[in-house]
Amino acid sequence: MVKNYWVLFCLTLVGMILFVFLFVMGFVFAKKIVSGKKYGVIMLLVCQCAFLTLSILCTNLFTLCCKDYRYVSSNSYIEEKATVVEFTSSKIDYDGNGRRRNSKPKFYLIEKDEYIVLYARDVEVGKTYTIRYYPNTKICDVQKIEEMNTGDGCS
Repeated sequence: MVKNYWVLFCLTLVGMILFVFLFVMGFVFAKKIVSGKKYGVIMLLVCQCAFLTLSILCTNLFTLCCKDYRYVSSNSYIEEKATVVEFTSSKIDYDGNGRRRNSKPKFYLIEKDEYIVLYARDVEVGKTYTIRYYPNTKICDVQKIEEMNTGDGCS
């Protein structure tokens, strides 16, 4: 969980710096880009809009990482008992096998009586887990599974 946090932190920091740098370089070399090309102005505007959008997205993710920094630096996290209610994202593999990949499970936090969507793997709908997560970046670690009794007498 900490490794995933630091990877996200570094990628967003590098992405933010890179896209801001490219955005500024677009203005510095604007005259060279525009001159002598038929669609230079359109190309410059499209690139500048793309760089600005990507830098804003990286800045937003970096801000979320900064909010969770106190959890990572103190080696703490939020631990809850939660039940998987549903998956909020589902994709079908188009390579011929027809398998469905579910992601972003929606957890029901039993003690808080609320729902939260986290990035977790290897969970099943209807099962109860002890989860550890960072609240802003939604990075999650599933710790243990508790078997649910269905009450039908079958094991």
